[in-house]
Amino acid sequence: METTPVFMFTGFVESGKTTMIQRWLTQDFFRQQEKVVVIACEDGFTEYENLADNVVLYMVENKEDFNADFLAGIEKKDAPTAILLENNCMVSVDEVLDVEWPENWDLVQISAIIDASVFEQQMKNMRSIMTEQFRYATVAVFNRCDENTKKLQLRASVKAVNPEASLMFIRKDGTADEELDELPFDIEAPVINIDDIDFGLWFVDVFENYQRYNRKTVRFKGIAARPQGYPKNSFLVGRYAMTCCADDMAYLKLLCVDKKDVRITEGEWVTVTAEVQICQPAGMEEPSPVFYLKNLEKAQAPETELVYFS
Repeated sequence: METTPVFMFTGFVESGKTTMIQRWLTQDFFRQQEKVVVIACEDGFTEYENLADNVVLYMVENKEDFNADFLAGIEKKDAPTAILLENNCMVSVDEVLDVEWPENWDLVQISAIIDASVFEQQMKNMRSIMTEQFRYATVAVFNRCDENTKKLQLRASVKAVNPEASLMFIRKDGTADEELDELPFDIEAPVINIDDIDFGLWFVDVFENYQRYNRKTVRFKGIAARPQGYPKNSFLVGRYAMTCCADDMAYLKLLCVDKKDVRITEGEWVTVTAEVQICQPAGMEEPSPVFYLKNLEKAQAPETELVYFS
């Protein structure tokens, strides 16, 4: 039995999911398929129009209607060779995947479609629901971008929840926006000073673009910790970030080492000045930055201790 690829689209109502799916349907891959099934679990303001003869549309009005019998019926009736699934934003990806799919259906990509113009407001008002849209995404697509879009902050918000996601930025006219914002700190300075408010952006950048930090000196503030089993010449410094809600916190940690033993107080705020060296930890696929200590000082906690990305 041949495998049928399933492409899932997540995102809020009016984020642009339907428009994106209709664009996908114009691609050669889908035009050449014998039968494409579109399953729309959300009835937005944009309607599916001018669908090709090889495309069948199913509208799911109620959450309970998306079940194993419904999906088995599609497989039996249409024998699709590709499936595009527009998920309801109020239904989690876990709930969708808990439904028994036909055994030949294979989820190959999850695309989170996000309206960049209202993302910050949505994260403030509905953070847990918003993060659910891109928590498992293969790619997060920010559409409706303009010259005021803070792409670095959007990128950091997604990466804090889903480090493996790829990102795309689409302008209002549908063209790709590949220009990157300038970093809010001077990466060419003799000492790269990371302000408290920029810690989250920098944390994402130093792991994604570690090559440009190699052998450079940075100064940053965080909470010191030494997990059980760590040698006395190494410790962690990091900040807590709210990724979803108050009960869903991530510790953004950085490994600091010295030639000699270092005395720290667990949970104390410190300012670290260190040289970044890129190392390949045993068992890890990707290199990682390690911070070789030049100076360590006690510090005052910042006015806002949590890291936010928007």
